[in-house]
Amino acid sequence: MKTTKILLALCILALAVLLFITSRKGKVSDLDKESIVLENIATRTSIRAYTEAPVEQAKIEKMLKAAMAAPTAMNKQPWHFVVVTDKDQLKALSETSPYSGMVAKAPLAIAVCGDMLKAMDGGGRDFWIQDASAATQNLLLAAHAMGLGAVWTGVYPDLDRCKSIAEVLSLPENIIPLNVVVIGYPAQNPTPKDKWKPANVSYNRYGSADGKTIDMEKMTENTVFSPFDYTDDFTGNPFLWFKGDGLLLSVGDKEKSNAMTIGWGALGNLWGHDVNTLTVYVSESRYTQQMMENCKYFTVMTFDESRKDILAYMGSHSGRDEDKAKALGLHVQYTEHGAPYYQEAYEVYECELIYKAPFDMNNMIGPGKEFYSNRPNTKVHHMYIGRILSAKRR
Repeated sequence: MKTTKILLALCILALAVLLFITSRKGKVSDLDKESIVLENIATRTSIRAYTEAPVEQAKIEKMLKAAMAAPTAMNKQPWHFVVVTDKDQLKALSETSPYSGMVAKAPLAIAVCGDMLKAMDGGGRDFWIQDASAATQNLLLAAHAMGLGAVWTGVYPDLDRCKSIAEVLSLPENIIPLNVVVIGYPAQNPTPKDKWKPANVSYNRYGSADGKTIDMEKMTENTVFSPFDYTDDFTGNPFLWFKGDGLLLSVGDKEKSNAMTIGWGALGNLWGHDVNTLTVYVSESRYTQQMMENCKYFTVMTFDESRKDILAYMGSHSGRDEDKAKALGLHVQYTEHGAPYYQEAYEVYECELIYKAPFDMNNMIGPGKEFYSNRPNTKVHHMYIGRILSAKRR
């Protein structure tokens, strides 16, 4: 009798376990959901090369549904999506921007647009940009979750690109293209970037970590710079990057170095797509110019808004008279090739000098000729073209 009761209890327990397993079949635990979602976010990366396989219509609709599930101010949903699969249209889109060449070889592109007839009135009108951006991020994550690769190519607020896209897609005046998302099955497998940086986070108020004020001196001594792909993750406007308070140019070695604020420069490439360049212009009157003539490597640095004092001082004092870095309390470090930079910088671009020459006054035309004519005592500037070897960000 006792044995029978034990067997009956075991049977009931087994049945209960079976029913539990059956009830859980096909369901995902909250912990599993969390892992899946966070993994999808962390592993998503920009894909610019695709196979010839077309993207299924069912997946296109899933991406669009994900996009339209994004938050939107006042539930205005001020967006419109133009799906492009036609090869001729894709080729035309690829010619609307110097950064959109991959569109011609992709099977799919989706233009994420703002519909101004649905946008909020008055001061809230521009919230359409946030709404459409949130939709774009949802679209990118949905594509990644389904095994697709995608890349966000910017359009707005570049008015020339907006006009070109509008012409290709026959957009009415009330539809403004924010971006074009290029999509396909990936033909490359880049490593996702780890963008987690505790230094970018404050708690309760700026400059506080976990409620405690950051010791800036200690933070500087322990500054960590991480390499980044400047061809993909450059956050500045190349036409404005050198303007305003400028950037800092540093040159020299461990024996002697100097830095100066610069407001003239250019970004681009020469002699091949792998020769990315950063060009600076330095007057013969500057102490730094002498050092540029004799050094093979130099750095260009950006700084946080809170350290504009560094740029102001470096631009108004000469290294002939003092050690400017010491006067400012800056911490000098050196790149792999021995070029100096400061721990207090936000970004550091290391360059190898590949061309140098003074401006030829006989070849000056237009604004250049006027500049020197109006400043008869200004010494000529020298052009220094550097090949960008690396970029790192604090």
